[in-house]
Amino acid sequence: MRATRATFLGDSAADAPSKLVWSAVRFLRGAMRTALYRTGALSLYHRIRNQHVLTVVAFHRVLRPEDPRWTTALVNWTMTDETFGQCLRFFNRHYNVVSLGEVMASIEGKCPLPSRSLLITFDDGFADNLDYALPLLRKHNASATIFITSDVIGHEERLWTEDLLWAVTAGRVSQETLAQLHPLLFAGSAYDPDDPMLIWEIVRQGPQVDLARVYAAIHRLKIELAPVTHPRQMLTRDEIAGLVANGLFIGAHGKTHTALPSSSDLLSELCHARTTLTEVVSVQGHAQVDALSFPHGAYTSEVVYQALAAGYRLLFTGDAEVCVLKDGFLTTPVVGRIDVQERRVSRKGKFRPAVLASTLFAAPRQRARPARFGLPSQHAVALPAAVAPASTTH
Repeated sequence: MRATRATFLGDSAADAPSKLVWSAVRFLRGAMRTALYRTGALSLYHRIRNQHVLTVVAFHRVLRPEDPRWTTALVNWTMTDETFGQCLRFFNRHYNVVSLGEVMASIEGKCPLPSRSLLITFDDGFADNLDYALPLLRKHNASATIFITSDVIGHEERLWTEDLLWAVTAGRVSQETLAQLHPLLFAGSAYDPDDPMLIWEIVRQGPQVDLARVYAAIHRLKIELAPVTHPRQMLTRDEIAGLVANGLFIGAHGKTHTALPSSSDLLSELCHARTTLTEVVSVQGHAQVDALSFPHGAYTSEVVYQALAAGYRLLFTGDAEVCVLKDGFLTTPVVGRIDVQERRVSRKGKFRPAVLASTLFAAPRQRARPARFGLPSQHAVALPAAVAPASTTH
């Protein structure tokens, strides 16, 4: 049995005063945050604290509510084009927006980054990055990096795991059904049928399962995923090349979108994505794809070692932290990122810059813990000892 607040407080009546207190606390906190931003105090704090810091922000999808893809888009990872435009204005006001090329030059010791640097990134490779994000990036003269999962390039549908996750959040698939689905996908794997995180175990490991097995299980359990195929969900090769031609950079996001610590073929996840995407960007005269974003933000020291051995020079995690620079130079190839979510920075269609400011300006700093990988490198690597999944990173 999982204990909840209601278990200890008894009933909803007993809980009412507590709810009122927390509502008051949230209101006062929000009012103070807004006041600090409007008076310029937060901005001053940022200019001093983050002068020698690289901040990396992560997005996934940018859509208009009238787009057919909006209905089944995952809310935690989808932003309206209007809010995204407001974010870009915010970034240009408070940061120096840099490109992946500039960050790469910094890690190589060739050129320092400017003060208060910020890198914009996208994960997965959704076609709406071209449809809606690119025009806004061009309007605001901002660069961005798109991390793409190589197996989904050109697909009309998104990953089946994302359709399943949407169905669960929409109440169309029950916990009981997930408990029946798990053993059909991962025979012999131990699991807790009552674990509310079971859906995430399926989402993080499911992409590597053979599709014939997946659809047989889904058909057997009569699960309706209702995939959207028009407009097309994922970027094509030509569209990726077009993004590069428009000044954007491309990175890898694994082969299947499986969480790399759970992958049954880590080498393929790392190398297939890099090789495939290098072929695409080479059409525009770009060299190899040397940056990797960990799917689901999950990694271990072994995953980092293998990624560096595979030729990647920058590795982006889902750890919500900023990276301290030394004289403008990046000193670790492992860099954290901060998710920017519509539901936090916009309420009832109104952009909330104070919320975005408090999230980014006061983000924790990455703690460097040098580790030896047996690879020639001039940089210390910041790593935890165990898997580091990011709870909000998809």
